[in-house]
Amino acid sequence: MNHDLTSPPRVLFITYDGMTDPLGQSQVLPYLEGLARLGYEITLLSTEKPARLAAHRATIEAIVAAAGIRWEYISFTSRPPIVAKVYDQYRLRQAALRLHAAHQFDLVHCRSYVAAGIGQVLRQRFGVKFLFDMRGFWVDERVEGGIWDVRQPFYRTLYRHYKRKEAEFIAQADGIVSL
Repeated sequence: MNHDLTSPPRVLFITYDGMTDPLGQSQVLPYLEGLARLGYEITLLSTEKPARLAAHRATIEAIVAAAGIRWEYISFTSRPPIVAKVYDQYRLRQAALRLHAAHQFDLVHCRSYVAAGIGQVLRQRFGVKFLFDMRGFWVDERVEGGIWDVRQPFYRTLYRHYKRKEAEFIAQADGIVSL
């Protein structure tokens, strides 16, 4: 990281949530607007559902433009379920690498496990500080909520994989957000 102390800190905020989703508008955008007011140079990379994007794109563009936030996004892929998440993560990673080449970020704030894998890459390759915004223990929440039945081999394998990744993210993060 070669940050010039006279320039504002450059932050890449990656989220698997869309800004056109209620969560993006109620939690992510106000947070980023506040950081932008404090002088941070913010680039936002999100995953947007096509129908919501069509309905709310202009609103989000107006909000980020007024705040001086650069907004880039990919389209959310939903099918096939597990493969779609891997594909989205690949596309987010490619976008993040392209954006880093252009803007040389000082910090990557990763909201979600999908985003954290990308932050881990930026930290390892380029020394970008990595903030893992896990909110909660997503993997355990999926099991406790009955979404993943770990008695089934497929979900047991997913659980183990993501628990290993979670431990890596926590160990490698320069900071962690957990509720």
